[in-house]
Amino acid sequence: MKKLKEIKDAVALFRNEEAVYLNPVFRRLFQLEDQYPRLRDIFAPPPPGYGLYETRAQRPNGSQFDAEVIVLPYQEDLSQVLVRDITSRQAVEKLWIQSERLAAMGKLAGEIAHEINNPLGGILLYANLLKEDLPSESPHLDLVEKIIKLATRCRIIAKALLNFGRPEESLEEWLDLNQILTDMFSLIEDHRLFRRQEIIWELSPELPLIQGNRNQMEQLVLNLIINAGEALNNRPGKIYLRTFYDEIDGMVVLEVEDTGEGISPEILPRIFEPFFTTKTGGKGTGLGLSICHGIVKRHRGQIEVESTLKEGTIFRIKLPRAPYSHE
Repeated sequence: MKKLKEIKDAVALFRNEEAVYLNPVFRRLFQLEDQYPRLRDIFAPPPPGYGLYETRAQRPNGSQFDAEVIVLPYQEDLSQVLVRDITSRQAVEKLWIQSERLAAMGKLAGEIAHEINNPLGGILLYANLLKEDLPSESPHLDLVEKIIKLATRCRIIAKALLNFGRPEESLEEWLDLNQILTDMFSLIEDHRLFRRQEIIWELSPELPLIQGNRNQMEQLVLNLIINAGEALNNRPGKIYLRTFYDEIDGMVVLEVEDTGEGISPEILPRIFEPFFTTKTGGKGTGLGLSICHGIVKRHRGQIEVESTLKEGTIFRIKLPRAPYSHE
């Protein structure tokens, strides 16, 4: 018993189901005082015999943790049970798996983007040649300009796919967030998502510049606008595109608000997880908000979300102003 007491891991001795000895580490791990629990009281399910197991451990107060359990023969009819809390290890393994999946997805996305970039370039080239040949009064001119707009949007998306998994490091450009917002919306304003929506612009005219990467910021803004449109699900509603400067925090703020169905409190904590999506039928990859989160963090900013069921959602991006930018 003295040797068991000196072991740095949580160790206990059980006779069949009943505990007969618990070392101090075991008592601290399970938050036990004078109790001698049964195996079924602290493990669900309990280890069926000698060996190495991963199971769910539970304390008398109801809290639980993931446990690695080793059961070995000890003396006569006693079994030695060694327990380790592997919650942290499993969290690290989960992050590693997610990282591997993101890397694989990034490689696949890059290959797809590379394949579609060349034909998109051809579409843009011929569309621009056609635009030059059309007289200014031609009724087809507006249609050609829409082709150019949509093909340009596709190239932006392809560019974003190429950068996914290998984000650009340069964050040196001084950027006008108002200009990026209006430019990105102009690319998708004719999309069916926005045909029944009222777009309300609330842009601060004296917004300070931010410092960052233009391609990444365009991708961020585009994802948020499209996300707001999808939240309304082709129902009439409003989308607010808002910018202002928070003098207290010294942050440039972008808000994209929709009057959609909102996000349930159960789902809200998971919306930035890679591959998490509520869309069915293969309509979503679960990467959009995860990419947004990564872009904001790379720009030393913050991303917040407020949502009320049946009322709508606000995504709020806070970014540090560029040094010496205008008030």
